[in-house]
Order: sequence, then structure tokens, then C-alpha cells
Amino acid sequence: MKKQSSVGSLRRISRRAPFPGTDVTALVFAVLTLFAGQQVLTGGPAPQTLWDLARLSQAPKAEWGESKDLIQEVYYTGEPFRGKPTRVFAYVGRPAGEGPFPGMVLVHGGGGRAFEDWARHWAKRGYVAIAMDTAGVGPGNKRLEDGGPDQADTTKFRNFTEAESREMWTYHAVSDVIIAHSLLRSLPEVDPERTGLTGISWGGYLTCITAGVDTRFKVAVPVYGCGFLQDNSVWRDNRLAAMEKDARRLWIRQFDPGQHIGRAACPILFLNGTSDFAYPLDSYRKTIEQVKPELATTAIHLQLKHGHFWEFEIVDAFVDSILRSGTRLAKVGEIRISGDTAIAPILTETPAASAELLYCIDEGPWQPREWKTLPGEIGNGVISAKLPEERPIAFLLQATDERGLKTSSTHANLIRPGGGENHAIIPTPKLEQDFYDWYVRHADVLRIKDEIDPEIVLIGDSITHMWSGRPREPGRAHGADSWVELFGERALNLGFGWDRTQNVLWRIDHGELDELHPKTVVIHIGTNNLAPTKNHVAGTPEQIAEGIQAVCERVQAKVPKAKILLMAVFPRGEQPDHPLRAKIAEINDLLPPITEKLGVELIDITRKLLNSDGTMSKEIAGDFLHPSANGYRVWADALRPYIE
Repeated sequence: MKKQSSVGSLRRISRRAPFPGTDVTALVFAVLTLFAGQQVLTGGPAPQTLWDLARLSQAPKAEWGESKDLIQEVYYTGEPFRGKPTRVFAYVGRPAGEGPFPGMVLVHGGGGRAFEDWARHWAKRGYVAIAMDTAGVGPGNKRLEDGGPDQADTTKFRNFTEAESREMWTYHAVSDVIIAHSLLRSLPEVDPERTGLTGISWGGYLTCITAGVDTRFKVAVPVYGCGFLQDNSVWRDNRLAAMEKDARRLWIRQFDPGQHIGRAACPILFLNGTSDFAYPLDSYRKTIEQVKPELATTAIHLQLKHGHFWEFEIVDAFVDSILRSGTRLAKVGEIRISGDTAIAPILTETPAASAELLYCIDEGPWQPREWKTLPGEIGNGVISAKLPEERPIAFLLQATDERGLKTSSTHANLIRPGGGENHAIIPTPKLEQDFYDWYVRHADVLRIKDEIDPEIVLIGDSITHMWSGRPREPGRAHGADSWVELFGERALNLGFGWDRTQNVLWRIDHGELDELHPKTVVIHIGTNNLAPTKNHVAGTPEQIAEGIQAVCERVQAKVPKAKILLMAVFPRGEQPDHPLRAKIAEINDLLPPITEKLGVELIDITRKLLNSDGTMSKEIAGDFLHPSANGYRVWADALRPYIE
């Protein structure tokens, strides 16, 4: 645990929801005012270098064709393909009148094409819209002699080298979208400062990437499509699995939307169904978690049909709310659990007219799961619903406004039965403010974990966080030498300052171990569960031990072949009579039966961290809690026989 810092962050407050154990009014106040006015920290993905936005932002050469019923054909210059110039075909829809009008870029999905009816839909609504082809075809779906790559899966997922990145379909398709945007902005009837982007399925995938590359857009709506396809998608076990390892890792780094959407600077509506065949909810949630929370609105609909459908009232309304100052959607914040109730705040001025709980108690693949609904309650700026008793359960809260438009939280999971008043076993996102942005670090983990492909994963709080490794924490790596000597570049650091067992459970449930295959996982967690704050009631040793057991069980479920090394909770305080020493000893006394039951290795280095008289020296931990370089070396030496 680290002493509370005055450095705060507003980046993720919109995902916060009420804390357990208080009345509803207090819950709402906590959500809407906590940390207000404090300094905002920055983070997120590095700048991309594949697409030359300055060059692609120039209006292309265009050949205009036939115009009829608000629609005109156009061919514009695309990116070179295999050393030859290309053209892209599109339909442009224009409303009657002189403008200036807002503009929309429309991106079709797999098996689709430039749809003139889609452009006409937006033109009738008062927008200039361009619907381009991204598969090298023209009118009638006929192949262009000078078209770019086709959109077959064998083209999208072929093996390639970094030098061939600009020959890949995704590079060309995103470029086609950016250039179409540049053409749209150049039209005299378009207001270039009021343009938006929406795409369906593979077009949603492209929308997620493009929103993070072309920051000129003022609004974006990916429908179905998302990132983290390598973690879960219809392509994970076939197309992606069939790629050579180096090509697959390069594809993820260059072309998975999870690597790009975190740079988006405009409001984004994420629209998907509970059981989408291609883009399941776990990958969808990870994608949303890459985006600044003040920019993301979620709408998960029950059994939403997948196809080239564009007459979604919620999409029209969301775009209007940004580009035409229309009524905003009722944005739902992140779920928190209070007893047997799920609670989420409404974060916009548009109230919810009704609320529902959408849930399923099935396990396994998302697509065949049976989703059910229960009525919820509204009031005091939150929506809530009582949870069924069955476990495991996946669930989300959905709000419906007076127009009938449905928005939602992302989904949450509860695995273990019971819980009661033991918050240590209820997955919970960030509770405390610290020196870093908790949600940004989580997003960074999701984005880099496959690149690292770690042999060793360390899970914990600030004690682990400030050892070293990736994600990098500049100025906070207090044991860099011992880390490099023991782990090199083969370890992933899942230590998060101020975390408790419930925070670790949330992070595991939200994908930090997904699709990883480490040989060893080191867990050190629990000391912060002893710390009472305005957001947390201190746990008893029995409750904390149960939380530690839940973490071990969750890790075993995620990476069943990994060897798990559980560290006894480190001592804290300079003197042996420090008030927390006895409670830590009680926790550690409860761990041997747990580790024996689970087949986990328990490592206790308490005596190695203390002097012979039971005192702790500043040479081991300068604040008598967080290890110094010497303290981390003691830990490294204790781990070495189990790792090497």
C-alpha cells in the first residue's frame, strides 16, 4: 500500500459506481464528486507511425459520376498497392439545400460494398455522407482493375513482414476511410468541423482503428466490431491461430483495434448485442476500456441481430447529439455491487425512464448463452437491480430513456457464491487515488500482454508495482537491477498501487490474464485490505485470507498449467509492536491450509525482511512498507530457486 497521494485523476471517474455499504444518496455523491478538481494524469498507447495522417489528410483527386436521388458516384485516388496506383469507389449523398451540413463517413462490413441506400439515409437526415468500398470493387460489386486488396479472410490474415505492412488489407481499408474523410471535408457544402464516422461489423473494426488514427473526426460509432480479436473472436482459433507466430504478433501490434482506439479524441458509441457471433462481449469490453471514459458510451442490446443494418435510431440520435447539439443519450457508468444489488450511475443529464438487468448464468462461449431480463429501479441518478443468486453470473444494467433508446453498462461477472459483507471477494474496480492512473495501467496491460508473451506474471499491489518491468512506471522502479537479473524481459508486472484482493479479481475478470500461458505466477496481495479509508472498510484476517484464496482460484482458472507461488503478506512497520504486524501474522497463519488445498506453493520471507529483533530497517524498506533495492533483492533471491 502507498500513502494516499494528492495527485488525482478524472480520466476514469465516469466508470465509477457507488461503493458498497452506504445509502443511495451517499453512493451517488461519491460517484459524481470523488476526486473532482484534482490533477489529470496521462497515458495510453504510443503514437502510431504506419498511417501518414498529414499526407492522407489532403483532399484526393476525384472523378465524379452520375447523380440521382440525392446520390452521386465518385472515384478517388487510394494508396498504391503492389507498386501500382489505385482508385476507390464511393457513393456521396447530399441533402437538398446549400449547407454547410455535417458530414458522415460510412464503412461497410465483411461481404459488403459501398451502399448507396446508406448514404441516402444520412442525406435525408441532413448530412453529406460518403459510403466507400474497401475491397477493390466498383458499382455492381465488380472488381476494379486498379482496385486495392480484396476483403477475403485469407487476405486479411496472411503472413507478412513489417516491410509489407502497407500491402495489407487493413492498412488500405483504413487509408480508404481517411482519404474519404479528406474528400468529404473538402466539399464546399460540408462543415469540416462537424464530421463523424460509423461502420458495421468489419466496418466497426475499421472504425475503431480509424478513430484512433484520424483525430479530425468529432464522433464515431462502431457497430459490432471491436478489438482484441486474438483474445476472443470468430477468427481467433482459425485465421489468427494459423498465422506464423511473428506475423501474428505483428498483426496484433499493427492491425488490432485495441492497439489504436485508445488514441481516439472524440465521443464514441459502442453498439453490440449480447450474443454476437463474431465480436463477443469480453473482447468488446476490453476495447471500450481502452477509451477515455468521458468519451465512451455503451449500448449492449439483447440478442441484437448482426448484419448490414443502418437504421438504428440510437446511432442517429448519438451522432445528432454531438454534431447537431441534440439530446444526449442516458450514459450508464460502471457497475458496482452493494450486497445483492448491482448499481450504476447515469452520467448525463438525460434521465432513464426505466431500467433492466440483463444476465446469463451459462458458462463457455458467449454465443449460445441464454440471456434473461429482470426489472430494475431508477432514482437518485442511478439505476439498480437485485441480482439472482445463481453463480457464476454475467450481467449488465440497461437504461431506457423517454425516446425508447437503450444504453447500458459493460458487463460484469460474479464467480463465487455468497460474498455477503466480505468485500474482499467481490470484484471491484479502482477504489483509491494514487500516483498513477489505475485504469490507464489496466488498459496498457491489455494492450501489451500479448507482445510480452510472459513466462512469469507477478500480481499484486504497489509493492509489486514498484519493483520494475512492464508496464513501465518512470521514476518508480525501485528494484530494477534485481528485476532484470531475475526476470529479464520475460515477465509481466500486474502490480497496481493501492490494490486489494477485490481489485485484483476485477482485473483478472477483465482480461489481464486472457490468452496468456505463463510458466509461473507470483501473487502478493492483501496488505491494503487492512487499510480503512473513506472508500473501504478494513477486512478481518479471515476475510482477507478468503480474498487471497479467491485470487489464487481465479488465477488457476485462467492459467491452469502455471505454477503459482503465493507470497505470505510482507511485514510492515518499523517496530514489532506495529498494530498491523499481528493482523498480518493472523492472515499468514490462515494461508497454509489454503495453499495445501489448492496445490499452491507458499513462500514466507518475513524473517528475511526483518532484523533479528523483529524490527525493519530503512535499508530494506525506506517507509517500512515498500521495499528498497535491497528489499527487492531479498525477494528476488527467495524466488530464484522456484523460477530458475
